Formats: sequence, structure tokens, C-alpha cells
Amino acid sequence: MSWRWLGISLLLSGAGCLIACAVYVWRYRGRPTATSLLVVLAALVQWSLARTVELAAGDPAIKRVFCDLKYVGLVVLTPAAIVFVLQYAGYIRRPSPPLLGLLAAEPLVVLLTLAIPSTHHLFHTYLPAPAPGALPAVRYGPVFWAHFIYFNAATWLCLVAFVETMARTSRPSYRQGALLVGVLALPLGANLLTTLNFERFGQVDVPPFAFVVTAVLITLAVFRFHLLDLRPIARGRIFQTIGEGVVVLDLGGKVIDANLAAERLLGQPFVRVVAQPAEKVAPAWSDLLHRHLGNGGGEAVEDVTAGGRTHEVTVSSLTDHLGWPTGRLVVARDVTERRRIEQQLRASLEREQAAARQLRALDQMKGTFLQAVSHDLRTPLASVLGIAVTLQRHQQELDARDAADLLQRLGKSARKMDRLLNDLLDLDRLAQPTVSPEREYVDLGELVERVVKDVSAELLDDRPVHVDVCRLRLEVDPPKVERIVENLLANAARHTPQGTPVWVRVRPRGKGALLVVEDAGPGVPDELRETIFQPFRQGPRPASHAPGLGVGLALVRVFAQLHGGTAWVQDRREGPGASFHVHLPDPG
Repeated sequence: MSWRWLGISLLLSGAGCLIACAVYVWRYRGRPTATSLLVVLAALVQWSLARTVELAAGDPAIKRVFCDLKYVGLVVLTPAAIVFVLQYAGYIRRPSPPLLGLLAAEPLVVLLTLAIPSTHHLFHTYLPAPAPGALPAVRYGPVFWAHFIYFNAATWLCLVAFVETMARTSRPSYRQGALLVGVLALPLGANLLTTLNFERFGQVDVPPFAFVVTAVLITLAVFRFHLLDLRPIARGRIFQTIGEGVVVLDLGGKVIDANLAAERLLGQPFVRVVAQPAEKVAPAWSDLLHRHLGNGGGEAVEDVTAGGRTHEVTVSSLTDHLGWPTGRLVVARDVTERRRIEQQLRASLEREQAAARQLRALDQMKGTFLQAVSHDLRTPLASVLGIAVTLQRHQQELDARDAADLLQRLGKSARKMDRLLNDLLDLDRLAQPTVSPEREYVDLGELVERVVKDVSAELLDDRPVHVDVCRLRLEVDPPKVERIVENLLANAARHTPQGTPVWVRVRPRGKGALLVVEDAGPGVPDELRETIFQPFRQGPRPASHAPGLGVGLALVRVFAQLHGGTAWVQDRREGPGASFHVHLPDPG
């Protein structure tokens, strides 16, 4: 087969491949690069068909006509390829009218030159073939060389721009980029060598061979690697759209690059911070940058707070492919909300742990309290049972005096149990603020004096009691005031030895009254003066005669608060001992 018919076969095969590609691309015509790629394929198909007829025609006139017609595809190919590469690389989405007008200028000049007979020679002129069967010689005019320079310069510059763009894309696009580079470079190189008659290329029609390879590569790119689906994204655009502030430093610590988020973080545009020392641009990062240098270039992380925001700043080393350091990368991530939530979680966890510790302590104190209460209940209960058994078995043997004494002791134990049970029942009211006093006007001095007279013998045993009250009418809840006096007297007897004097006083204070119960006992340590008014806090009575259960005293404070007053303890002024104070204001 001659070179002529081999070239025709290759051109037709390539045209068929390109037509199949065009049909496939037509299905994706809504995508930005599809239209320009369709124009590229159509230009190549037109050139291949015109070139085929030119090679196959025997009439020189027909050859010349189709030789001119093939330049329609060539002049359209250049602007279409430029637009395709610009769209594919992401520089434009759709070509603007000014750009289309600029790209259409050169094709119009070439086509008009070929179409007008008087200017045809300015493009090219056919010369007789040097020998039968040889390719006809062509003499090119100035318009052709202008077209030739424009065609090669534009397409090669476009190819360089495309290669530079692909170099900044991710690794999965390398195969795709290599295919497109081959698609563009192969026909350009073949056309360049053939036109310049470089060595033997002027004797062989190389472009048909390059064309069929180009068609095969385009087919492979479209069908195998989904050319329309895998558009490269410029790393520079990704760098600028990263939400975290990214700053690139050279080995000297000067800023050489920064994204938009870093500009907002630094508070000034990139043009004002470039080539500036990082310590000057961001003084808050100075310690972190020095620490990064001090630990041998390893990664350093630190939270930096500035302008009311907290950023997690990470400094890491940048190295080349040989591992040599080339600079440093600083990434500032806004973690204000995360740190706030973490702080809330830590505070919540600490509160839960404190509550758990308090519950365990309360549980332990409740256990101690129940043991103490069971002991206190068992003592009068044993007395009641013993006296009841004695009366039952020896009723006939006891005289009236012994029987009266037993009955008196029985009543005393029963009343002691009754007071303790009332305290336990009132204990439930400590957590119920809905309890309100039932007030009535009474003479507080007379009320306190009566309560002391009624219960002193039972509660204080042989402890002397001195009552010093003044007549003072006050609106109070009498039963609760009685409980206050009883609990204070019981507390004085519990924690003082036999014979210890006790004083009870009532004095006016402001618009209310001050009730004071004092004893000459061991007193109350400073660390217990608040806790004795809280239930379950003291545990069993210690040997030092410090306050014990605290249930009665807790009720004293609660009953005082129900009246709008308060209760506290202090040292006796006249000597050793404790002085318990209850202030009851007059609501009127």
C-alpha cells in the first residue's frame, strides 16, 4: 500500500473515532467544557475529511479546493482548543464576547485571504511536483507564516499553561493530564516539523499519522478516563477557600504566603504582611514559633487567645522531596466554641463529681445518724419497757410512793421518746419550703418562761437554770417557739456535765426579739459553728462534748427562718461556754 492510501485510511479511522467521541460528548453538552470540546472534535473531523479528499482526488483543481477547505478546521481548532483548556483548567466558565471576538480575528483573516483569488497567493501557492508520485511543492506567503506563528505560539502557550495547571492539581489527575498533553503536543509537533521541512519530515506526510494517534488518545481520554467528569481543581483556589488560617513561612521566619482566612485573622491584607517576620505580624505566635525551633522542628501546638477568640495554632516543618527543610507551615484553627463546650463539660463533670461526693458523705452521715437515733430511742424505750414490766409483775408489792416514782419515770421516758419522734417527723419539713408559721400575738417572755418551767426538770436534770426575760408581745407561732426553746435546752443538757448552769434570756432587738440560751460547758469549736445547724452533719456525740446529732439545732434554724429570723452560736461573754442566739423579727 502506498503512503497516499495509508494516509487516507488513517485519516478516515481517526475521523471515525472522533465522530464517536463527539456523539458521546453531545450527551454531556450541559457541562462547561462540552461545547468547546465538541468544537475541537468538529474542527478535527472537518480537517481530516478535507485532507482525505485532498489526498484521494486525482484532479489538481479538486486538490486545491480541499487544500484550502482543510484550513477551516485548522483555524477553528486553535480558538476552540484555547477555550477548552481555559475552561478545563478553571480559568473561565464560559467565554465572554470580547474573548470570542479576539479569537475569531485570526481565522477570519485567514479564510478571507483564501477565499479572495487576488489575495490567495499571500497565503500559499502550489508549485508543480518535482517528480511523478511525489508530494506537490508549496510556496507559503506572508499570511501563512503569520498564521503559522500565531497557531503554534497560541497553542504551545496554551499547552504550557495547561501543564502548569495540572502540576498544581492532585495526583489522581496526572494520568488525565498526561493524556491531554499528548493529545495537544503530538499534532502540534508533527505539523511544526512537516511545515518547516525538518530533515526527512518534509518528504513524508506526518500529520495524518499524528492525527490518528491524537484521535485515539482523545477517544481514550473521553471513554476510559471520563475527561468531562474529572476536571482539575487548582490548588491555589483550594488554599484560598480553606476555613482555617494558613500561613507559610520561609526558613528565616518571614511570611511568604497566606490564605484569606489568615488575612482575616491577622487583620491586614497579604500584601502588607508578605516578607514580614512572623513575630511582628502575629506577636501572639512568638513563643510557639521559638518552641518549634527548639524542639528540632517537630510539630508544636498551642492555644492562642486574641480578640476574644481562641485559635489552636499548629506549627510544622515543610520539606522538599529529599527531606531538607524549606520553611514552616502555620495553621490557626478557630476552637473558641469547642473550648467553651469542653469547659462546660469539665465544669459539669466537676459538679457531678462534687455532687457524688456529697451524696456519699450524706449517705455515710445518714447511716451514722440512724445509728445514733436508734441508740437514743432504745434508751427511753428500754426504760419504758422495764418500768412497764415492773409495774405488771410487782404491782401488789409496790407501795404508793414507789409506784408514783415509777410512773413519773415512765412519763419522762415517754415524753423524751415523743420529742425525739417529733424531731424525726419535723426533719422531713426541712426540705419543704411550703411550711408556713401559724402566727398569733403572745407575750414572748411569758411563753419562754413557761416552757423553761415545764421542761427544765425533765431536760436539764439537776442543772441550774436562770431565766431572765422581759415582757414583749410578738406575733409568732407558739408551738414552734416552744420547740426552739426545748431543743436549745436539750442541746445544752446533752453537751454539758451535771451541775453546769444554764441561762435563758429574752431581749428586744430592733422590731423583734432575741432569744438566748447559754451554758458554761466546753463551748463549740469554730469549725463546727455552722455545721451544727445542718442535719446529719455531726454524727454521734464525741468525747469532747462537741454538739452531736444536730437534728434539734437544725430544726431551731428552720423554725427561726420560718419566722423570717436566723440562728447562730458564739462564745459566752462572761466566761467559758456556748451562747445560742435566735432572732425573731416582728412581721407587723
